[in-house]
Amino acid sequence: MFDEKFRHWRPTYDPKPWRTITPPQPVTVNLATAIAHDGGRLAHDLPLRVRAEGLNLDIQVPGVLHAWARTSRGSWLAACTFTVPTGNNLGSLEVTQWCPAASVTPRETGPPST
Repeated sequence: MFDEKFRHWRPTYDPKPWRTITPPQPVTVNLATAIAHDGGRLAHDLPLRVRAEGLNLDIQVPGVLHAWARTSRGSWLAACTFTVPTGNNLGSLEVTQWCPAASVTPRETGPPST
């Protein structure tokens, strides 16, 4: 799926500055660092409806890693799909976006250890 994203990126050198992950791998995404935002206001300064129905960017969520791409500054971006819940967990928004590498960590998918 993500190979098509790189069709207009024709590198001159090897290795390529991107890598698709096949099959996609499970990750944990730190929303506080994955999604750019201004930080907002303190919770006690906001109406309850905003805290309840606004997207919760202060948590980590499970996601799926599809690809890596290198920036011209040498850092890496991770193409991830994940779901951002609302503050009251009654709604959500599924997104696929490029996230800074530091906001993504591998996630174990096996049974929990006892």
